[in-house]
Amino acid sequence: MQYFARAMDVRKEHPRSSVPLAKRLYPEFACSSLGQAIDQARRSVLESDKTIMLQAEACSRNRNHVQTKYRCWIDERGAFHERILG
Repeated sequence: MQYFARAMDVRKEHPRSSVPLAKRLYPEFACSSLGQAIDQARRSVLESDKTIMLQAEACSRNRNHVQTKYRCWIDERGAFHERILG
């Protein structure tokens, strides 16, 4: 099983809209463990410009099946949020 962290820009065109302005993907980081992938995702978001509202995920990949295990993001107010996923 492979682990990786990926980030994306999820700014909205309008604050109340659920549709991203442009979902820009950033390069993935290959990681040796899920913990390392979570740390990388968290670091990517915390070190980003707060106005970008970056979202990052830690995922596992088993052949073609990708499962998101962790997600963190910056909201419209610049606050950091994180969630452990199944």
